[in-house]
Amino acid sequence: MKFYLDKKEIVFEPENLLIAGYTARDQKSLQAHIEELKKIGVAAPNQVPMVYDLSPELLSTRDFITTVKNDGSGEAEVVLLSINGKWYVGLGSDHTDRKLEAVSVHKSKQVCAKPISNELWELASIEDHWDDIELKSWMVLNGKEQLYQAGKLGDFLPPKELLEIIKERGYSTTNTVLFCGTPPLKTDKFLYGEKFRAELSDSKTNKKIKLSYEVKILTDSKED
Repeated sequence: MKFYLDKKEIVFEPENLLIAGYTARDQKSLQAHIEELKKIGVAAPNQVPMVYDLSPELLSTRDFITTVKNDGSGEAEVVLLSINGKWYVGLGSDHTDRKLEAVSVHKSKQVCAKPISNELWELASIEDHWDDIELKSWMVLNGKEQLYQAGKLGDFLPPKELLEIIKERGYSTTNTVLFCGTPPLKTDKFLYGEKFRAELSDSKTNKKIKLSYEVKILTDSKED
């Protein structure tokens, strides 16, 4: 895969893909989120945060993904990438099959491609103001775009703390891509649209990382 840091090309083939869920610092809000998910059939996590070990082949920098039916939705997430012993920051979408999520959260994530930005920042360059960086997403539904998610990185566990948890649980952080959590919805339910867009905005440096992809639906086999 090819990534770019200030227009400098970085070639990287990730060996591990980890999705960290339930990473909110605010435990009260986190518990409310868990209760909301239980109402739509998603089981409560066994531990907080949860870590889902997925196939790195799911990662994609293409501007589209393909799915069977339109039962999935994106989740904007800040992403940490360990490349040659150095940590970088990118933007990704943990696209998830919502129907399968009620059966198995892990499987619902494994069946969907994970779009990721090809633009990166060095983690060290933003760590001193990490909490102030904004993360937003928009969904295009029936040709109309609307704000879908919004939050700041300060809403989530800090990188060092999350990485320590990952290591303590025995996961490798070498040549690893780690999705770090998603902000709350600005709508009252999941949306299943035709396009997803997200931005990571740093007001201190006036820099942005952008991600956008189309959802293409495969021909239905009419099996169910």
